Amino acid sequence: MSGFRSRRPEPRFPPAPPPDDPVALSRLAVRAALENGFDAAGVVAATRPDSFSTFRAWLDAGLHGEMTWLERDARARESFDSILPHAKAVLAVARAVVPGGDGNVARYARGEDYHAAVRRDLKRVVSRLLEQAPPGSHFRVCVDTAPLLERELAMRAGLGFLGKSGLLIVPGVGSHVVLGEVLTDVALAPSAGPVDPTWERCGSCSRCLEACPTSAFLGPRWLDARRCLSYLTIEKRSPLTPEEEAALGGRLFGCDVCQDVCPWNGGGPWAPSAGGEGAWLDPAPLAGIDDGAFEERFGKSAIRRATAAGLSRNARAALARGAAP
Repeated sequence: MSGFRSRRPEPRFPPAPPPDDPVALSRLAVRAALENGFDAAGVVAATRPDSFSTFRAWLDAGLHGEMTWLERDARARESFDSILPHAKAVLAVARAVVPGGDGNVARYARGEDYHAAVRRDLKRVVSRLLEQAPPGSHFRVCVDTAPLLERELAMRAGLGFLGKSGLLIVPGVGSHVVLGEVLTDVALAPSAGPVDPTWERCGSCSRCLEACPTSAFLGPRWLDARRCLSYLTIEKRSPLTPEEEAALGGRLFGCDVCQDVCPWNGGGPWAPSAGGEGAWLDPAPLAGIDDGAFEERFGKSAIRRATAAGLSRNARAALARGAAP
């Protein structure tokens, strides 16, 4: 996720008038999302996030590592107005990623960049809403780049619950999902009732915490990102230590271990014998890849987030440890 800065501190347009039927418009939003390929959708009021204090404590503990934009944009996560002036409601959506098994690339990054796919389909949803919304309504599509505590939004919207891994789990789908949001200044009716954040849906299960290769979980829903293999292969820009190189185990982008062991995901990898398209990348040609070649090959992939330097570093680590696809 990249950083975000609000370009205009003051509202640049008046708020939208109230809709004639906020319930009907909310139902249209959910229906349009499901018809455009999302597996779960719901509407929630754009109120101050309940989890902001927990997020602030996580930052204060330094567990975000080199992801400095999280600290820089922290205050923006308290108010939706930093993203859309006069925001009154949020449509939250979740989509399952393509099933697949083992690989050195995380499942969500195989194939088309989900940012582009989710954004494209959410724009179709907005087009449907504009047909029925009051004149002067405004909408903003967000896909992992705006300062939102999006897992809380998804939970409050009724899409699912937070597992002990801290990831959203959509019942019947699992945690292998990507999220998106549409903010609007139209007062849509919430589509779900209040959520009790203390309700423990994982019970006594702690497979995700115990399976982490680097023991990155300090407790349920409390991750030391500096140890997380996804952080090390994607977000960390500085050189890897010898210990970190060894921990990668040949991974080039991301890690799915905590999800693959989760009973809500079926108790194991979907297809252990077949990783699927883009599951494995040969590290040899990537060890010295330059910016131009990287952009040409990964410019339309979520792998682009790692940067040429980061992917090359990961590939060299894999080769040094004898890893091969």
